[in-house]
Amino acid sequence: MSISRNSLPAIVTLAIVLAFGLWGSALVTRVGYLAVPSALGLPYGLPGLRAVPLGETTWLVTLTDSVLALVLVVMVARARGGFWRTWGAFVLGAVVVNLLRAVVLSQIASADLGAYAGHLVGGLIAGLLWGIALGWLAGLAALPSRQRQPATAGIPSAG
Repeated sequence: MSISRNSLPAIVTLAIVLAFGLWGSALVTRVGYLAVPSALGLPYGLPGLRAVPLGETTWLVTLTDSVLALVLVVMVARARGGFWRTWGAFVLGAVVVNLLRAVVLSQIASADLGAYAGHLVGGLIAGLLWGIALGWLAGLAALPSRQRQPATAGIPSAG
């Protein structure tokens, strides 16, 4: 029971990146303003975990997204703590993976220095926004893992 309870934030994060891999493009078609950062060449959302490229996406981008999705899951799994620590790990992980995605996308686009810096700033902002928007789900999943210590008021310790 404790293994599943302690890994619940990682399971929730895995479900989030799986959802981005499977239904990320469906979300953009339903909510059109989410496509604006992608139209500027910035990474969309969080990296999706998928097995095959989507549309005309290259294998490099697909493998990068899949590896970075697993990096985000590992970063959240390593955060042993409560709500705020897990939420912070999710936000930090989202920023790191979106910065790395921005680097890969700017290398594929052969961007010059100004566009490269713009991709990095955009990846930072996108990572912060998506991390703040979705990190609370992993944070809520960390709440059951908090163990309460029994009250020992007035009882001397044996040691």
